[in-house]
Amino acid sequence: MVWGLVATPLVMAGLAPWLPGWRFWVPVVVGGAVALLSVAVEARFHGDVMLAAWWWLAVCGTLLGVVDSLHHRLPHAWTGSLLIGGLVVFTCARPEAVGRLLAACVVVFGLGLLAQKITRSGFGDTVLLTALAPYWAWHGWPTAAAGWVSAQLVLGGFAALGWLAGLRGPGARIAAGPGLLVGAWLVLV
Repeated sequence: MVWGLVATPLVMAGLAPWLPGWRFWVPVVVGGAVALLSVAVEARFHGDVMLAAWWWLAVCGTLLGVVDSLHHRLPHAWTGSLLIGGLVVFTCARPEAVGRLLAACVVVFGLGLLAQKITRSGFGDTVLLTALAPYWAWHGWPTAAAGWVSAQLVLGGFAALGWLAGLRGPGARIAAGPGLLVGAWLVLV
């Protein structure tokens, strides 16, 4: 929970440009959400030497999910921070794994470009998937493949629910970030 409270200024600084005119209670709600998320990450990954990486994924992922939900944008500065933060923590813990992590980034980036061409999705989705690749690849290639598939399936499920609920038309744009992030977490927990 302490990590979540420490992360609140970071998250609020990252959200500030995307939430002009925010009300006084927004930092309280976001801070509380990040603190609870930090508790959940600590509970799930307690004792894991990569706890910092999982926490970084939760904090950056929360920020990216909020921004994408509101603006249909995945800021490259934050997806880059997600990628670099994960690579740094993983490389410090096990330098010999860096080749696999970078190879996973290249493979996922290629798959993302292919999916982008087929579905006409945004480039931000491809960048987000690439940033998630090292987190999956840390557990090996099967997890990396499962993570990519899971992210796509959850995104498709979110889109289908939006269309079935009448919130979106068949041709409407959807915020892919939240679905991709939830799908990413499913293979990690």
